Formats: sequence, C-alpha cells, structure tokens
Amino acid sequence: MRPIVVFSLLILAASFSLCGQDTDRDLLTNAHPEPEYGEAIPFRKVPGTKGSLALEIVDQRLYALEDSGLSIYDLSDPKQPERLGHVGGMGNVRQLAVRGKTAFLTSRQCGLWAVDVSDETAPRILSNFDAVEMATGLDVAGDVAFIGNRVYGIQCVDVSDPSNMKHISSYRTDESQSAYFGNGLLFSGDWAKGEVTVIDVSDLSQPKALSHIQLDGYGDGMAMRGNILFASTGQHKKSGPEEERHGAGHGLDIFDVSDPLHPVKLSKLSFPNYYFGPCDFWTPRLSGDYCIASDTVNGLFLVDIADLKQPRILGNLVLPKADPENPGVKVPYKQITDPDIPQGDAVASIVVGDGVLYIAGNFTGIYLAELPGIARPEARDFGTLPTLPEQPFSGEEEGFHSSGAELSNPTRGVAVHGDIAYTANVWDGVKIYRLSEDGVEQIGHIDVEYAADVSRSGDQLYVAEGQNGLAVYQIESPTVLKEIGRLPVLEKGALNFVQFVWAFEGRDVVAATCAHTRTTLVDFGDPAAPRVAASFSGPQLLYGAYTSPRLAKGRYLAQPRHVGGLMVFDLDKEPMEQIWFDKFPLSSQTGGATVVKDRIFLNRGGGYAWFDPENPVATAELPIHKFPGQDILPEDVKDDSAISRSMFPKTEWEGLPDYDPESGKLALLNRIFKIVYIFDFSDPDHPVLLKTIHLDSNPYAPTFWKGRVVLPGGYSGLLLEK
Repeated sequence: MRPIVVFSLLILAASFSLCGQDTDRDLLTNAHPEPEYGEAIPFRKVPGTKGSLALEIVDQRLYALEDSGLSIYDLSDPKQPERLGHVGGMGNVRQLAVRGKTAFLTSRQCGLWAVDVSDETAPRILSNFDAVEMATGLDVAGDVAFIGNRVYGIQCVDVSDPSNMKHISSYRTDESQSAYFGNGLLFSGDWAKGEVTVIDVSDLSQPKALSHIQLDGYGDGMAMRGNILFASTGQHKKSGPEEERHGAGHGLDIFDVSDPLHPVKLSKLSFPNYYFGPCDFWTPRLSGDYCIASDTVNGLFLVDIADLKQPRILGNLVLPKADPENPGVKVPYKQITDPDIPQGDAVASIVVGDGVLYIAGNFTGIYLAELPGIARPEARDFGTLPTLPEQPFSGEEEGFHSSGAELSNPTRGVAVHGDIAYTANVWDGVKIYRLSEDGVEQIGHIDVEYAADVSRSGDQLYVAEGQNGLAVYQIESPTVLKEIGRLPVLEKGALNFVQFVWAFEGRDVVAATCAHTRTTLVDFGDPAAPRVAASFSGPQLLYGAYTSPRLAKGRYLAQPRHVGGLMVFDLDKEPMEQIWFDKFPLSSQTGGATVVKDRIFLNRGGGYAWFDPENPVATAELPIHKFPGQDILPEDVKDDSAISRSMFPKTEWEGLPDYDPESGKLALLNRIFKIVYIFDFSDPDHPVLLKTIHLDSNPYAPTFWKGRVVLPGGYSGLLLEK
C-alpha cells in the first residue's frame, strides 16, 4: 500500500481505540486543513497535567518539566500515564535530559539543575549550576553536559558528580537554542542566525567550530540517525524575496553530515507560514521511517522520511487554545486565541513512546496521540563519548590578578567599599576580599543561601538573592555585616528570582530585576519595611546587567533593553516615573549604559552615543561615534521590526560600561566576546584607547578601585587589573 493509505488506516484504528477507552468528548481533532499537511491526527489530553516544556522517556517512565519543576509518570500502560512524583521550585524550566538516575534540566536565568530520580515518588534536587547566561539548550553525553546559552553559545560542564557540577569551557556561537551530541561532535542549533554550528569537542578545554550549516529559517532543535541530521526551523525564512520571508521559516531541513566539514543538504519541507514571537522552540524526533516535527503554535507534523530526498507530510495536529479540562486555563495571547486561525497552544516538546506520541503543551498540559505501527522508541547512539580534560579551567586571566577559579559558583557581581570588595558567588554566598597593589585576598564570607548580584550605597550592601528576594546589610566592619531589611518578593505573579541590583550613592532607592521584562524601584528609606516605589515593564527582556550603575545629574536612571530601546526614569519625581522610552534598538545583547560627566553614555549601533535626558533625541537620530581603535561601524538596522532586531549586528565593540570619575577611565566589558576595553574618557569628546584585554571567562559588569578595573570574573573569580 502507499504510505498515505497505511497512515489513514492507522489513524482510523487509533480513533477507534481512543473512543473505546474514553468518551467522544475526550478525543480532540484539530489540524491544518490544507491537503499538503496531511490528515488530522486525533489526540487527547493526559488528565491532571499542567503546562509542560520538555519530555523524555527512560525505562517506562515519562519525565516532564511542568509546574516549575520535574514530574515523573509511570508508563506501564502507555495510554494511561500515572504521575508518581514531582519536585518543583526550579523556575523557568526549559529543556531536559535524563541519564541514569539523574535528571538534568536547564532553567534559563535559573541555570542548570541536577535532580536525583532514584526514588520516583520523591525526586530531590541535588544541585544547581549557574550557567554563563540564559541556560536554554541541553544535551548530556557521558560526564559532560552541553548547555546552549543563547548568544553566549555552548558551555561544557563536568557533571561526573551531579551534586557538584563544574565549568569546563565555553564557545561562542551566534545564538544557541539547542544542543545535540552525536558521532563525537556537538551540534548547536543557532536561532536568529539560522544555522547549525558543528563543533569539535574532542578537546573540551578548547572547542572549535568545523562548519556552519545554513538553514532556511531560524534554528533550534535537532535529531540525528547515523550521519543524517534533521534540523527543525521556525520564524522567518532565510531565502527568497525579502517581502516573502516574514513568518515563512517554519519547516524541516535534512542534511548528510558524513563529512562534517562539508555537510550536504538533502531536502527541505515547509510548514504553515505564521509568525508568533513569545514561544520560540521547534524540535524533531525520529521513529523508524518517520520524523515527528514539533513547530510551536503550528502544532506538529508527521513526516515520511523513507526517501530522505523526498520527505512527505502525512498528518498533523494542532493543540487547543484552552485546557480541555479547565477552559479558564488558556494560551495568554490574544493572537492565538483568535478563533479564525487554527494555531493553538505551543508544542514545546514531543517524545516517542510505545505506540504513543506524547506532546507537551506549553500552557495547557500534556497530550498523547496513539500511533500504532508508527511510534516506536529508538535507542540513542551517542557514538564516542566526550572525555573530561586533564586540567580544569585555571581562572588565570592575562593582565589581571585573580582570586582563583570558581568552577561551581562563579563570581557574578562586585561592590567596592574603600579597599574592600564584596562579591556575589551564587550558592557560595557573599565573599569579602581586600584589594591591594599586590592583588586580592579573601578575608571573609557572608553565609547567604544564594547571591546573584551585589551593589553598595554608603555603608549599606544590597544583595540580589534569587528566590529569597532583595536584602540589605549594614556594613559594621569590613567583615561584619548585619541584615537590616529584606523585600522577599520583587515580582508578584511572575518568576520571583532576583538577578540584578543597582544602588546609588546618597539614595535610599535601588533598582532591581529578575532578568525578565520588569524593572522595580525599591525604597529602603526604612530598611525594616522596604516598599516598591515604582515598577516598569517593557517590550524587550532584561537578560543582563544593562542598567546604568550611575545616575545622570543625580536623578536620571538609564536602562537599555535586550536588542531593544532605551528607558529613562526620573528618581526625583513623586511618584518616580518613566520619562522616556524609545523602542528603536540600541545594541545587540550585551550593550549597556553608564554616566560620564552627567551625560548618559550608551552603546549604539556597534559604537557609542550620548544622551541628554533633559533634551532627549530619538535613538535613530543619535549620532553614532566610533570607539578609538575601531575601524568601521556596522550598518545600522533600518527599523525596530522583529527581523531587524534578530539580525542586529553583534560586534566586539559593545558591552557593559562603567566610568571612574577619579581617573577619567571608562571600562567596556563585552561578555559575549570575552573582551574588556579600557579607555581614557577624561576628555569625553576625544577618548583614547588604553588597553584591550582578551579573557577566557565571561565576566559581569565592571567597576573601579583606585583607577584600576575590577571585574566579577565569573568562573575566573574576582579580577583586579594589574
């Protein structure tokens, strides 16, 4: 029989099976009606499940990321999963890998978690590892986890001891959303760049790219069988007339990677043309002669891949717009709830079971479709497993004194008070160092459960403490700090995981974010009873420490946003207010702001610009200046469209800046490219480049001590310029 006829019979059999087991109302049939997308695949919801982001099956157990944590289901009856246990509290969970008795899961700003699943009824958290940036993609092969950290690329992590995971190295790719290890190579699905980067990880201490596979859409999830790579794509098309690319990048690309230096494209399939930004994930899974490709709000597609050069779509399904069990739980976007479109809840993940396909609905729960004869689990062939390097990451950085490598708890923030530096070291709390001409010496420690960032005003130290909120400590002596206040919840109804904090000399108001969309101004005038003075949200995310560490004219706070525009707040207003917002993108994803002699210094279009909050000028009209030492400026984006934002040039000449009024120096730290520039800006109109230092780690926002740059050096510890 022709494959399409066989598939029709299987769908019919599945429908009878489902209807015999459940009532007709439980069986869902929703699909794209166009004939090129095949027949509608019936499916139903797994009762009691919640919005899920990732699925995996190991030994008749279904593992699911749901409810900010990990659930385990018994699949003794594949058609009736039963939940055995759950552990939560892990935040913005994203991707999942189960190896042996340990489940590893990425959680964006919450890093990489390791969970002991030996007791399926009571899984327990073993440890958390703070990744370079937004831990998104994930694969685990042997003793190594590979994390896709978006624009920061791939990070290699030693997970031989899941209770004490350690940094090995990182390698920049354009925007890693997913990672896949196979045949001794690592493949990174790079999002807006629309490519798969093939990486040689035979020496984990020095990964290197072998080739870049060009996709016909934005990149993300992958699967492999032998030397054949299946790459799902989404969002905007990369080829054809520019006016026809918007939303047309959804599909499946198939490549032969027998020669990783020269991959060969075998074929391409296209899925419905549709643009929806908030849910950016798409993934293929293999089952015999079939590939099941999930495509976010477009649902999923069953593809016949018996002939790799001529794949054919046999069927599809689209998840509902609301939870069938609880219609009040729905996709929270008006665009998707539109009854005139077929798109529904985003398919965040899929996994192949025994005759059953399990589907993760981002908002509405887990679903299953019976596909007897089609859904057959395949054992994963990793090929040669990666080998841990003989020497761990050293933490030594040219041109800097280092406090020593911090492989498990990187140094994320630093606040200087006289000759004393206080650092945020994640699960190792706050460390205290003495700075001197000879380097840095640890002299103390504050036992804080979690410290993501620190900032100082006067003799008060503010600490961003993740799920424990925002705290303030009185500095009674260099090594004695006393907690005098705490705001336990910074963002109600959202991810309360405080990541960045900015305090300003002479001010009781501090700014803080959860690395999400909102900036909160907190009044600590009465430390024992801090209050939210104002809160502002914007259209672009706050993934990094983009906010200016200084105020212009003692009152204006500047905040660039992730590939976005500029917000300015006036702290002297009552109530404090946002006085400026321009959504035209300033820089890519590592640019920030500071204040130089009462002028706001901004990264702008690959160079820099000046902004006067009392005489504001639209971003598109701000003159762009080249940095001293910079040869050319990249072409500026033409507008603030989604395509323009995604293609904003990522240059080495942007970063997190800080200015030292005493020495006239300005430090610019590019976390993505691992570079720090040191300029003389004592004459702001005629700056001079003093130093360019290349680093091995990804430090955070710089500051100064006696005219020397101080860096929270991430896995390299605390760094003081020599």
